[in-house]
Amino acid sequence: MAKLAFDTGGTFTDFALLDDTGELHLHKVLSTPKNPAEAVVQGVSELLVRFSGAIAIENLQVLGATTVVTNAVLERKGVETGFITTDGFRDMLRIRNEGRYDLYDLNIKYPDPLVTRANSFGAEERIAADGSVMTELKEETVREIAGRLKEKGIRSVAVCLLHAYKYPQHEQRVAALLREEDPDIFVSLSSEVCPEMREFDRASTTVVNAYTRPQMAGHVAHLQREFAKKGIDRQVLWMTSSGGLVPSSRAAELPVRLIESGPAAGAVAAAEFGRIAGEGSVLSFDMGGTTAKLCLIPNGEPTVGTDLEVAHYQRFRKGSGFPLKIQSIQMIEIGAGGGSIAARNSLGLLDVGPRSAGALPGPAAYQRGGTEPTVTDADILLGYMGTESFVGGSFKVSKDAAREAMARLATLLDVSVDRCAWGIHDLVNESMSKAAAMHATDLGVDPRSLPMVAFGGAGPVHAYGIARKLGIKRVICPTGAGVTSAIGLLIAPVAVDLSVSHPMAVDAWDLDGMNRLLDDLAVQGAEVVSAAGIARETITNRYTVDMRHVGQGHEITVALPERSLSKEEFLKQLLDNFFKLYRELFGRTVAASVEVITWRLRASGEKDQVTRPHETEIADARKGSRQVYFQELGTYTETSVYDHYKLPVGQELKGPAIVEQRESTAVVGPSGVFHVDAHGNLVINIL
Repeated sequence: MAKLAFDTGGTFTDFALLDDTGELHLHKVLSTPKNPAEAVVQGVSELLVRFSGAIAIENLQVLGATTVVTNAVLERKGVETGFITTDGFRDMLRIRNEGRYDLYDLNIKYPDPLVTRANSFGAEERIAADGSVMTELKEETVREIAGRLKEKGIRSVAVCLLHAYKYPQHEQRVAALLREEDPDIFVSLSSEVCPEMREFDRASTTVVNAYTRPQMAGHVAHLQREFAKKGIDRQVLWMTSSGGLVPSSRAAELPVRLIESGPAAGAVAAAEFGRIAGEGSVLSFDMGGTTAKLCLIPNGEPTVGTDLEVAHYQRFRKGSGFPLKIQSIQMIEIGAGGGSIAARNSLGLLDVGPRSAGALPGPAAYQRGGTEPTVTDADILLGYMGTESFVGGSFKVSKDAAREAMARLATLLDVSVDRCAWGIHDLVNESMSKAAAMHATDLGVDPRSLPMVAFGGAGPVHAYGIARKLGIKRVICPTGAGVTSAIGLLIAPVAVDLSVSHPMAVDAWDLDGMNRLLDDLAVQGAEVVSAAGIARETITNRYTVDMRHVGQGHEITVALPERSLSKEEFLKQLLDNFFKLYRELFGRTVAASVEVITWRLRASGEKDQVTRPHETEIADARKGSRQVYFQELGTYTETSVYDHYKLPVGQELKGPAIVEQRESTAVVGPSGVFHVDAHGNLVINIL
């Protein structure tokens, strides 16, 4: 069955088509930020025309990753949203959890809530923590709120009542009443979006879902209509933040789970490319046009966390953004991509990012209206990227336009144009190497022990410099590096992550209660996964639990033992798993009772394989040469330029060199030795 994957980025939209013969075809078009669907439809149409003879259109499966949700939150361009909570708690979004990301900042600030106070309402009801109804839901207050929402023209509302994660009956009734009063309103219930403890985190997650839901629903519906016109009737499968694919119906209902879909697809692909290159653990480095993402992948699997934070008031300061209680691949993101703008800061020093030229107007070299110098402009001036071979020669860029923009900044900084360009390139490398070192250290790993898998349009350009700063000795640039996230969509399994908070002390274990909880999660998971066309008998269920000592405020995620074990053996293994991980994290154990707080399930189909064997026939891979700057040499030097796809397997060549793919370019410095392996990976060993 043919598959066509697209990944919408800030600058380019990438495509990977696996046709019915197993041949892989790659493609890129400029993104259309005002309407991301336009670039998707354009790219899909172009691929279908070019390869119509190799695709049975009626069986084609389309897969997608998108920035629609992320951009709506970061740019605050979602819909006007309402918020309904238990009466007396309407200021929950402003009070937050009273945590402080900086204890000593007397003027500490947080991002403004996505819902104004005027659009926040309290419903008269109250369910206690034990499930007893303290105050019956007063339906007339909900109908009154529905009327006010309708008057304001609010199309989407988030509902988060106290203890609804475990006792959702009042939330469900509120939703029914809202829909009775306004059948077209989008209602996001915390008991469906995030059935987990901690009121503010649950409310924050539900609000982000409500804020972005109409846009994502419209985006999904628009693409489904456009694809149907072309004869594609299957539901699009969308990448979630945890690295699994879900059908359009699920994506439209729970867009908050797609907020890191593109980066997650890249991490899935990096794990696979590392595996086929013979590496167990790798550092994934994905640099596109707008941002760079770093992800540690231990033992072939990205680490999935249970918390995420977005829209930080202060960049990289945990606690300064909106917390999201969703499963997400753990990575760090830096506002430094090919389109990141360089400027002189208030101290008279060079700064790069987080402002980005994006696709429009784009870097100055694109000649689409951009006048400020960007990382891409610097890389072109330094010779790392060719003007005639950019995106395989299909997209013309101007070195003169890049130089003109760079000259203005160089004058402000009182340096030469070349010195300014190198400063931009090196500053980006320094920022990313520091972030990578911090990320690896936080996870207890020495980055020098890891090979790097570098991809994205700009990743291979900067990988060599970053690797040298980190002490990494091996860099792997996969074939099709510029569209690796799209390839990751072809590899990823259909999978859904579900959770429910239901505290249970190990000392008072309820085996029947546990089985009911897990069976219910399994039924829900099977419904979502089978809706994507996966046979129920092939679905794999993997259970984990969030555990803590009684009285602690935070949990750790532990694998659940086999359910077929006896109760005594089951609890023994569960405690062994908990204490082992606890000791690894904190260096000691505590003599206190242990409890499970949240139960989690990952229901998934099988992962696919996408291989692209490298041609072994001898060919002249050298395309020519150009002047390229290398700091190790302190000057420009005439450097050979090679065609990645024509390099013979296993033949070692010495740097300096430039290795060009259609979708990206790899820079190999003077200390590098490189070859292409049997799978088409460019492997750079740094001496």
